[in-house]
Amino acid sequence: MTSKNTLFYSPVTLVLVFFIVLISALGVSRLAQSSTEEAQQRPELLVRTLGEQSTLAPVTADRYVGRVEAGQRVEMGFDLSGRVVAIAKREGETFLKGDLLAELDTDRLTARKSELDAQAARAQANLKLAESSLQRALGLKKSGNISDQALDEARQRRDAAEAEYRVVQAQRNTIDVELSKSRLYAPFDGVVIDRMSDVGRTAVVGLPILLVEQAGEPEIKVNVPLVKAENLAPGDTVRIVHRGGEFEASIARVNLSITTRRVSEVYITPRPEDAALVSGELVQVELGQLRAEEGIWVPQEALTEFGRGLWSVYIARPDDSGQAVIEKAVVDLRRIRGDQALIGAGLSTDQIPFVVREATHRIVEGQQVRVDNGTQMSQAH
Repeated sequence: MTSKNTLFYSPVTLVLVFFIVLISALGVSRLAQSSTEEAQQRPELLVRTLGEQSTLAPVTADRYVGRVEAGQRVEMGFDLSGRVVAIAKREGETFLKGDLLAELDTDRLTARKSELDAQAARAQANLKLAESSLQRALGLKKSGNISDQALDEARQRRDAAEAEYRVVQAQRNTIDVELSKSRLYAPFDGVVIDRMSDVGRTAVVGLPILLVEQAGEPEIKVNVPLVKAENLAPGDTVRIVHRGGEFEASIARVNLSITTRRVSEVYITPRPEDAALVSGELVQVELGQLRAEEGIWVPQEALTEFGRGLWSVYIARPDDSGQAVIEKAVVDLRRIRGDQALIGAGLSTDQIPFVVREATHRIVEGQQVRVDNGTQMSQAH
């Protein structure tokens, strides 16, 4: 064995190598333990709380959805058949009371009226002749130059001529009525909602030509429970929420009859200067006294099911180091609106800012987390 091999396998060398390996192993173990302790001391999950973004429940009254309706809404049509020759207005166009809206062909009626005018002239002439004959007969009767029968015949001819003239006059009046009914005039100031016929089409009795609504006098119709409607009376003031604004209006009438929807109808008349209401749009009607509703609005993601129909939220109250321990609080869930939930009892005022607002499926009670300041989304680090 060479001297080099003897030196490598010597007891001193082996002991030295052993200590070097041992020291290295201890260093690696200590480093791993230090990293583990540091990781355990520093939570990896960052959660977002409500912070100052918590929203208290507003002061509200009982709200119901109402619909704006025109004061009058009419389907206008002709009372007789005929060909439509003119429709003066189209959809969306306004008109004033008395404006001509539509017209039928009147050539036939005009010709018939001319014929009746001629008949009336002839009947009038016959009546004058019969009246003159009767006057002469009466003169002859005084002198005894005419028999009673001849006098009676003169009277009958006068009466028949008068009756014929009246018949012709009645027929002329009928034509005048039909001519007036051949034109549709606006019954009020309004706007055309729908045009249901066109020029050249034959109108049928009862078939609507135009659908019109009265302008400037809208009503709000709202359905409310009978127990609420019984406490309302004409003249009562209610609040209307319309397009983000509010105004007051007066109740015009209350129909306590129960409809098929088991509600009563309340009709409200707003003042024209209060809002530009459009027929058919929806508004909110506040009835009753204003009251403050306790609770806060939180995202639905903040809720977790506690069991037995109860709900809970997680609370992450931070300490000075920016860390927090997750706690759980059972809350009173009152209602859901959109993606928000109204929470009643179960939270104290100082707990509200520390409610975890999302990603609650990633945390458990007693877990140590880091707390966001409310400007970031929850995320894992």
